Amino acid sequence: LPKLRELSLIDCGLSNHFPHSFQPSNFNFSTSLSVLDLCQNSFTQAMIFQWVSNTTSNLVELDLSSNLLEGSTSNHFGLAMNSLQHLDLSYNVFKGEDLKSFMNICTLRSLYMHKNNMTEDLLSILRNFSNGCVRYSLQELQLSNNQIMESVSDLSIFSSLKSLDLSGNQLEHLSTGSKSLEDSVPMSFESTCNLESLDLSYNKLNEDLAVVFNYLSRCCRYSLRELYLGQNKFNGALPDFSIGILPNTLTIFPSLKGLYLDGNKLNGTISEDLRFPTQLEELSLMSNSLKGVIKDSHFTNMSKLETLELSDNSLVLKFSPNWAPTFQLGYIRLRSCKV
Repeated sequence: LPKLRELSLIDCGLSNHFPHSFQPSNFNFSTSLSVLDLCQNSFTQAMIFQWVSNTTSNLVELDLSSNLLEGSTSNHFGLAMNSLQHLDLSYNVFKGEDLKSFMNICTLRSLYMHKNNMTEDLLSILRNFSNGCVRYSLQELQLSNNQIMESVSDLSIFSSLKSLDLSGNQLEHLSTGSKSLEDSVPMSFESTCNLESLDLSYNKLNEDLAVVFNYLSRCCRYSLRELYLGQNKFNGALPDFSIGILPNTLTIFPSLKGLYLDGNKLNGTISEDLRFPTQLEELSLMSNSLKGVIKDSHFTNMSKLETLELSDNSLVLKFSPNWAPTFQLGYIRLRSCKV
């Protein structure tokens, strides 16, 4: 099979005996194979990585998700995988220290580690990449639904990072502990100037939302498109999204399309001068303790809004009789709102 490009062996009942019984030299696809999918099998030992590195030298995508893999492999795997861009190891039992095995994959763009056995703090996990070239190539990192603890720490090693998913963990802090809004910007977001999607939902984060926005309005202000902060303990009033004095204002997140703040502890009265980011397509503020009157002026220059969720607050909706929205909603939730 000298021209074979993609090999899928999903849910084939493969186990640790497979590398011994399947000899790739018999099929002659060592240079042609670029996509290998071995998910939903019963591999438990890291020796499968050695088999992969001996099987093909031009692999671009490798899926080993939904196995029972654990433990680290040799650095040979990272050095041999000089074309690998996408690696999916979700639904296994890897620990944070096992990530050292992948720090030398210099072409890796996406690493998915959803639902593994990472119980360390985030800083310890990310340090496993600090001495490898993957820190420069990685664009998408998914560490969701583990048991990662403590704070969202230094992300500055990932200069090309575009998407970070830390949802469903046990994170509690973002800040450095400084009481000053200006001094409390952590290194977490100082160098993430390409970040487009940040998912911190379903954690235990409890900062003032204004401080969080201050973090993010620095380096990734222009790149951020999706911000998931729902189901935490963020508190305080809903911050203003604009810079300058009305009517000459600019939004702090000009590219933001999705903003999810549902299920937090936000309170206070929504300011009459507040303007939502103009490019928003989805906005969720439901299940907080927000008060005030929502008017048509809050949606000024918004033409792309499709989803609006305001349920379970203490909000009043009062729109001008002649107001003609520039957007068309496809989904709206207004439970408990006064219309």
